[in-house]
Amino acid sequence: MRSLNSLLGITDRTEINALAIDIIDDGQLSYDADVPLAISTHASKRMFKIDRVIDTLDRNKVWSIARIACMRNTPLAEARPNLAIHNAKGGVWHDGSGYAWLNPYRKEVWDYCVDLAMDAIKHGFKEIQFDYVRFPSYHVSTQVFPGMPAGARHEDQIADFLAYSAARIHAQGIWFSADVFGLTSLVKDDEGIGQKFQKLVEHIDYLCPMVYPSHYHHGEYGVENPDLQPYKIVTLSVGDAKKRLKDVTTCKLRPWIQDFSLGNHYGAAQVRAEINALNDLGIKEYLLWNPRCEYTEAGIPKRAIKQKAKELIGQ
Repeated sequence: MRSLNSLLGITDRTEINALAIDIIDDGQLSYDADVPLAISTHASKRMFKIDRVIDTLDRNKVWSIARIACMRNTPLAEARPNLAIHNAKGGVWHDGSGYAWLNPYRKEVWDYCVDLAMDAIKHGFKEIQFDYVRFPSYHVSTQVFPGMPAGARHEDQIADFLAYSAARIHAQGIWFSADVFGLTSLVKDDEGIGQKFQKLVEHIDYLCPMVYPSHYHHGEYGVENPDLQPYKIVTLSVGDAKKRLKDVTTCKLRPWIQDFSLGNHYGAAQVRAEINALNDLGIKEYLLWNPRCEYTEAGIPKRAIKQKAKELIGQ
């Protein structure tokens, strides 16, 4: 994994002016958060000193985003089965990869996510970003949700969770964003995961669809192999999202795009193709994803826009 200094070098030399930092991912906290449930379940892995990181980002005029993975949380689900999605036998449900998930119908789960957000804000983060703000996407028929009211719909529960969270986060004067599947803008229903496009955008400042070309099925959008056509698939997918947002004034699009290889090689040409697609749609903001934090600097435009970051931070 690249060091913070290496990433800051990219922000100095390119148009990148923000870093999204994992606060919690599959239940593992990256610093010692002052949150009772995190403390009692020993969730912190103490990966870095958060105040030192935020101070470094502020001094370098880099926007700080706290990424909080909400519902996929194996350690907490197994430590507190009453907060987890269950299987038909009453045990903790696990997905095909072995992960356990928290039950969005439990208010304590909502409060845990919001408490982590409040703690991140206390340490100086400028934006809260919720990920895994959904129900699991596979083996839906094997999932049991204790406390789920009769007739309840997943899409309403996720929307209510975002509304509840937004009220607390916005009260602190902090921006609020959410990551969603790239196909959220295309499908007419929530696909069983609770991500109904129209309901999501009512409560957040930025909608961040994950439009990684490698994650689209062959033939999606009529594209034989989406992974080989990054410009086209980003244009089509984000174009759909833009159409859905045309009458929405309170939420902007800021897509996640691919900077990793999964089947086909991704380098400077592919990354630049994705960015060009967004620019041609009139979208100037994006997030790059590489699981090892190894980014293809040659694919990122080198315009000097550090002033924009200063204005966002208010300095």
